[in-house]
Amino acid sequence: MKALYIDQATRNPESFQNKRDQTIKGADVFEWNLLSALLEYGTYDAYFVQGLTEEGKQTLLESGLSEDRLRRLVPAPIGRPLPLKDSDQAVFMTAGRYLNALGTLRQKLKRYGAPACGFIHSINSPRIAFSLLQQCFAGLSKADLLFCSSRAGMKTIDTYIDEINQCLPPALHYPVRRVLVPLGVNLPSARRANAGISRQKMNIPQGVCTALYFGRLSQASKCDLGPLLVALSQLLRRGKKLHLVIAGGDTQMKEGARLEQLATELGCQKNVLIWPNPTAEEKDALYSGADFFVSPSDNLQETFGLAVAEAMAYGLPALVSDWNGYRDLVREGENGFLVPSVLPSSIENLRLCDCVTSMLEEDLLAESTTIDVPMLSTKMEELADNAELRARMGQCGRQFVESHCRWQVVVKRYEELWEESADAMKADCLPIAKAGQIADFLLEKCFGHYATEKRGGQQKCFITVEGREWLKRPGRLYFLSPLSAVPCPQRFANVLREVCNHPGISIEEIAESLSKNSETETVADTHWAVARLFKYGLLSERWDKVRE
Repeated sequence: MKALYIDQATRNPESFQNKRDQTIKGADVFEWNLLSALLEYGTYDAYFVQGLTEEGKQTLLESGLSEDRLRRLVPAPIGRPLPLKDSDQAVFMTAGRYLNALGTLRQKLKRYGAPACGFIHSINSPRIAFSLLQQCFAGLSKADLLFCSSRAGMKTIDTYIDEINQCLPPALHYPVRRVLVPLGVNLPSARRANAGISRQKMNIPQGVCTALYFGRLSQASKCDLGPLLVALSQLLRRGKKLHLVIAGGDTQMKEGARLEQLATELGCQKNVLIWPNPTAEEKDALYSGADFFVSPSDNLQETFGLAVAEAMAYGLPALVSDWNGYRDLVREGENGFLVPSVLPSSIENLRLCDCVTSMLEEDLLAESTTIDVPMLSTKMEELADNAELRARMGQCGRQFVESHCRWQVVVKRYEELWEESADAMKADCLPIAKAGQIADFLLEKCFGHYATEKRGGQQKCFITVEGREWLKRPGRLYFLSPLSAVPCPQRFANVLREVCNHPGISIEEIAESLSKNSETETVADTHWAVARLFKYGLLSERWDKVRE
């Protein structure tokens, strides 16, 4: 059996956007679509989700997950052994960068032959570098995987790792394999069939070419759209016709108001539509009703360009800045155009530690990064004037996404890489790095001195007067159940009866007696239950305390 262990399953951020107060991030959209795609196109036998509850399942259904997909998910209690045989193949996955947590979990569950994999998204922060440093001490191996979505992002990660390795002895060098796999997108089934209806919703006359920007409206964490309005105004002054729709999340910066004022100042407000916080249905209408996509990204937070891939999936040519992951998606003159970008000289004096909390320096860097406005305007005009060019580029873009970014293709690539990693771990019998033993410290060694003393397994147990009262009213025992699992009052009742029938029985004897008569009760479960009963005064270590 092949099993995938997923560290968490979160709701669809777009399905809850009717509240209009949630910032939609590309990483969150990817995480939801990743889960959906794995359940639809994945070939594994089981998909374990850490800490999945009935409430969590209901949230996934409300997010749009189908009943069929939901049935493929198997709840995995946090930190508990998985129902797998030694011969079964398992993979640990996080939708983020937290491979160190997976490495620790792998040690806890003793699944040393199971590769771990994670993903990078925005990497413009020292938090990322420190996370990579932490992973050097997490017992990871060269068979584990870090998925990078763009060549530019991978180069940044490699730069971080090179700097980290210079600070560490060779035995601690970062071991995880970096692989390039684009983020996946869903292909719209209808494509441009409902374009006319969409343009009516946007009040755009038929026959008028429409450019679409879609993404967060934020100078601080996406891109400054002011130069795009300047480029549009230049085009209009040349007597050309073009309508520009600017859509995206605007819950944080309220950037839409500034853009409307700037459009008015530039005299292009009649050709500009600001659409803040579109719903998932409106998003589909926006893509369907546009003729080409435009994004002059200038911010370090951008790593891949999920909106660019989505637009290409709708058959839209992409006019974007020559920036990071955009150049992996857009092939100049084939499925779009790349507009040159120029960093200011001030970048020579900025350090990674300048991008910490307020990101003041990073914001200033983005605000002073140049996207060639005259060329942007020229290419907008070229696309607006040439419907045949738009159709050809749009078709090329759709074909590119179908070949490289379609979820069926991406999930297949994940599984191929997981298979390679699993085989490598079997063939090489890769040892856990010595640094990984840090997470293997016994808590007694680290924290045993916190308490006055420790209760041993040979400790004798007696039921107290209070314990007898609770045994008469077993409903109270629900209050003792663990927070992270299904309530188990019967476990406590069994322990109390065992002690009541055998006064002075040791903790180890209780655990042995109860575990051998149960398929689900482990020795560790019984030890925990006994300690819980001691905590509430229902058991005591001395007979003289239980006399009435």
